[in-house]
Amino acid sequence: MKKRICIQLIALIAILCYPINLRADDYSLAPSTGQKVYVPIHAQSAKGLLYITNYGKATVQDFTYTLSFEGTILMEKKHIMEEPLPRMEVATVEIEVPPHSQLSETELQIEITKVNGEPNRATIPYANLPRVTVTQVPHRRVVVEEYTGMWCKYCPRGIALMENLENTYPDDFIGIAIHSSDPLKCSDYAWNISKIQNYPTLQMNRSRKLSSFIATDEFEKERAMGADMDIDVSAQWDKQKENITVIPSVTFRVSPKEATYAVAYVLTEDGMTKPTWIQYNVFSGDASLRGISAELDKFINAPSVIRGLPNNFTAIAAKSVYTPAEEDYIKTPIEVDKTQSFTHVFDISSNNLLQDKSKLKVCVLLINLNTKKIENAAKCSITDALSTGISSAAEAQKRAVETARYTLDGRRIQAPQKGINLVKYSDGRVRKEIITR
Repeated sequence: MKKRICIQLIALIAILCYPINLRADDYSLAPSTGQKVYVPIHAQSAKGLLYITNYGKATVQDFTYTLSFEGTILMEKKHIMEEPLPRMEVATVEIEVPPHSQLSETELQIEITKVNGEPNRATIPYANLPRVTVTQVPHRRVVVEEYTGMWCKYCPRGIALMENLENTYPDDFIGIAIHSSDPLKCSDYAWNISKIQNYPTLQMNRSRKLSSFIATDEFEKERAMGADMDIDVSAQWDKQKENITVIPSVTFRVSPKEATYAVAYVLTEDGMTKPTWIQYNVFSGDASLRGISAELDKFINAPSVIRGLPNNFTAIAAKSVYTPAEEDYIKTPIEVDKTQSFTHVFDISSNNLLQDKSKLKVCVLLINLNTKKIENAAKCSITDALSTGISSAAEAQKRAVETARYTLDGRRIQAPQKGINLVKYSDGRVRKEIITR
C-alpha cells in the first residue's frame, strides 16, 4: 500500500511539475488504475480496467503494454482502440489480467511501452494494478437508499432515478425507499430519518450521494469496484403467511482486513398506493428536462399533484440497518471460502403498512461497521411454505436440496469428488463437505 501511494504521488508530482515532458513528444500515453481486479485462480485471465490519458500530439490508434509481478513480465499485449484517442483525451479500456498461482492479494505493474508502434515517451508510463486471486469472483450488487416523502415536490427526481436503475440493472440494483412524515413511514428507519436534512436524499452503498436525475455512470463505477465476499439470501412464508423466515449466507473470497461486519434485513413492498394519497410534483410540464429518462418523462407529463401514485421499493420493516444486534455480526476469525449463515424472522401479522404480500421482497445488506458502508447485498422474493407447513429455519434447512457442487478451487463438478467439496443448497446455504473416497 505504501509503495503504491508513493508511486502515485511521484506520478502526480511529475505531471504537475513537468507538463512539457508529457506533451512534447508525439507519443505520450500515461496509464492509471485504482480498483481491484478479481481473478479466478483457474481462469486464464480476467478483465481489468485501465485508464489512459493521451498527452502526445498524435491520435492513439493502439498501444502495447506489459504486465509484471515482482520484476518478472507476465504478459505483453497489443491493444487496439475501439475509437481513436485524440490529444489530451482520457479513455477507459479493458485489459487481460492473469491469476496468481495461489489465493492472494498482490500488486502488478502495468507499463505502456509503445504507442502506434512507436516508443512511449510518457514521463510516467507505468501504474500499479491491485490483483486479487480468488476461487470465484463475488457478485457485487449496489444498494441505493432513497429518503423520500409524498409531501416533497422534488422527490419525483429520486423516484425516477430509482426506477431507471431498476429497469437498467435488475440483477444488480437493490432499491430501498424510506418514507418520512407520510403514510408509508417505516418506524424501523426512524433513527436515521431524523438526520436527513434534504429531500430527496439518495445514498449509494452509504458511500456517496446521488444528486442528478440518472446515475448509471455512478452505478457502474460502484459495481466495478467489486466485493470481497458473496452474499445470498432465501426467504419463506410459514403456512399462515404471517411470518417470513429469512436465511442469508455470507462467504468471504478474500481474507478480510481488520474490520467488523454485520448483516441487516429490510422488507420492501412494490406498488403501494391508495386513491387518497397525493404525491407533489415540481417537474410537471418542465420541457427543459424532457428526454433525460423515460422514468422522468412520466413526471414531466404528469400533473403537479399526482393521486394514487404507486410507490415501489418501500421499506415496511427492517432490522439492524444502523444498530446491528449481536446475532447479526459476522463471526470471527473469518475464513476464506467458509460460508456463514444467519436467520431472521419477520413477523408481519401486525404490520400496519403492508398492502400486498405478493409484492414483497427481502433485502439483506452486509455492512462494514468500521466504515459504515454497505459492502455487498442480496435480495429475493418469498417462496410459499412447503406442504408440511415448515415455519422454522431449522426445518427449512432439512428440506433444502443440493443445487450445485464445486471443488475448493471453484470448479463445478457433477458428483462428489474426493477432497473438500463446496455444496450449495436451494435455501442459499453453502457448506463444506469432506469426501474421503
